[in-house]
Amino acid sequence: MTKDKIYFLSAFFGLLAGNMFNYAIVIFSHFLSEDKSFASTVFFVAYLPFLLFSFSAGFILDKHSRKLILFLSQLVTASCSFIPGLLAYLGYLDSSNKEILYIFAFINGVALSFIMPGRFAVLGELVPHENISKFTIYLNFIILLGFALSPVISGLIREVYSYATLLMTTGSIYFLSAIILSIIPIPHEKIHNHPHRKEALKEAFNFVKKEKTVNQALIAMFFGMFVVGVIQVLLPDFAKEILKLDEKERGSLMGMLGLGLLLGSLFSISIAKLIGRGKCILISITLSGILMIVIAIVTNPFLSMTVLLIAGLFLGTVTSFVPSIIQAATPNNLRGRVMSYFSLVFLLTPALSGLGYGFLADKIGLVNVFIVSGIVAILMGIVGWFTLSELKIADKKLNLPS
Repeated sequence: MTKDKIYFLSAFFGLLAGNMFNYAIVIFSHFLSEDKSFASTVFFVAYLPFLLFSFSAGFILDKHSRKLILFLSQLVTASCSFIPGLLAYLGYLDSSNKEILYIFAFINGVALSFIMPGRFAVLGELVPHENISKFTIYLNFIILLGFALSPVISGLIREVYSYATLLMTTGSIYFLSAIILSIIPIPHEKIHNHPHRKEALKEAFNFVKKEKTVNQALIAMFFGMFVVGVIQVLLPDFAKEILKLDEKERGSLMGMLGLGLLLGSLFSISIAKLIGRGKCILISITLSGILMIVIAIVTNPFLSMTVLLIAGLFLGTVTSFVPSIIQAATPNNLRGRVMSYFSLVFLLTPALSGLGYGFLADKIGLVNVFIVSGIVAILMGIVGWFTLSELKIADKKLNLPS
């Protein structure tokens, strides 16, 4: 098995565990407290470190061994899942001291600040630059595969076992990913005369600011991920309260969204041939907003699954095309720092929107929040279409294969 295939295997288990943790911590939070704001706050705290550490993480990834940093960070995330599971199993974590979750969520987020850009940056040391866009789409496919499977697997585990077992299983999968990663020989490309931290961060900032295709892709990712917050934080509770689904059924519901994301990524190259990556991103954002409104109106579980599947198709093209565009436009010596910008937007945006929509749900209800999120997404897609002109010609400008 080649190095890149072993790496993708490690990435799959790591991403599966990461998405299982995201899902588990949300449903566990809903179990510990009836307030929607508690789950949304825990979810936000899990991604707050991206705001604090992303740029430092990018600098470290460009200066030191990306493989070693990725390995150590995964050990931390594995512990942040396994330990609270063990505490819950032993009876030391329950609704009376639920705030303990904030600590593990935050530490997990610190490690994830290195993991997310690190996964993409390592590709620069595994494959030639001319293939980086294609391999980025492959990696994104694995990300979405993990997202699709995680709620289904989590739901099946939770149907039979406790939240504690779910969290400990998640941590064990993370450990497996780290072990596989450790056996891959990935050379570290030593950069001579590497700039000091301040100069290095300024260099990356100036690149993102100057390269219009990159900064407009990041803006589009912000627009696309804003609607994801309401899905990740409130859809599990929506499935339980409005659709009246049990643990296995709501896991399957979330899995349909993941399946849509997966199919959207799988067929993204074919879609790009028709209208191009940039235009497809902006159209998909608008259409996903329309589907959020439909989800709020439809109360039949089967129809809801169908709508989520279609919404996933559109969001899958967004999450596939944006990183492939950024990777193709970025030189390897800047990749860690630039992909930290991507990771910051990709993960912090849903946390921010989920926090806001969670508090809003306590005031206006779940159904109305989904309607509001849909309207916001539609407006963002329309604004992007008229303002992000460089993004719409990204394929031609970067000579991306179609």
